[in-house]
Amino acid sequence: MQAARKLQRRSVRASEGAFLAEGPTVVTEAFRSGADVLDLFLVAEDAPGDLEELATAAGVRPQVVTESVMRSLADTRTPQGAVAVVRQDPVALRSLPREMNLVLVLVSVRDPGNAGTLIRSAVAAGAGAVVFAEDSVDPFGPKTVRSSAGMLFHVPVVGGVSLAEVHRFAKERGMATVGADANASTEHIDADLSKPVALVVGNEAWGIPEHLREELDEVVSIAMPGPAESLNVGIAGSLLLFEALRQRRGSRVPPGAGVYPPDHD
Repeated sequence: MQAARKLQRRSVRASEGAFLAEGPTVVTEAFRSGADVLDLFLVAEDAPGDLEELATAAGVRPQVVTESVMRSLADTRTPQGAVAVVRQDPVALRSLPREMNLVLVLVSVRDPGNAGTLIRSAVAAGAGAVVFAEDSVDPFGPKTVRSSAGMLFHVPVVGGVSLAEVHRFAKERGMATVGADANASTEHIDADLSKPVALVVGNEAWGIPEHLREELDEVVSIAMPGPAESLNVGIAGSLLLFEALRQRRGSRVPPGAGVYPPDHD
């Protein structure tokens, strides 16, 4: 129990290779995706029956705990009665499937809610992977995992890389790197996003840092005829992803051509 509580800290998650998944929806997605669930803690009166069945099928014996214990494990003020410990298997850029043609890249995205939203949109749009570059938030932090609604378990997530590494990887795979910038002259609907592409979104306050933009092949903006100066990064990234999907519909290019789990070399 104490070991599970310590996973609320990023340094411990990294050293132990495990993280916490909170809430019935997120934990259910972990089991359905085939993730390696190491432990499951439930409050008996709050636990949905199908979650216990999924745990039993996966060979995981749930531990029934009190509400006070659940509160000590959970990241939310009002826990939903389920927390799982899930193995964190590092995914390297070079282990991603070669046929992948749509990737979302986060650069210095600091808000875990935005990060979770972007993961969720990436999965919905058929992206093959999500990459957390530069000093972005930990993708396996409790709030990011929760904000992804469990979609984190349905897409390869790469962390701890630089944008330069992403650019080299994209070039090797024949992918263009296209970044979002409010001041770009080309609108995203006019850019060719049907080709293999890595879509790059930046920090909530300052976007993609100026010194990193030279790593991109192209920058695009999102038209905003209203008085707003910018969009939330979760919305901006989602618009780029679904514009790429729109352009690919009816074409010979599959939306994301991603395979998960990835084939490891």
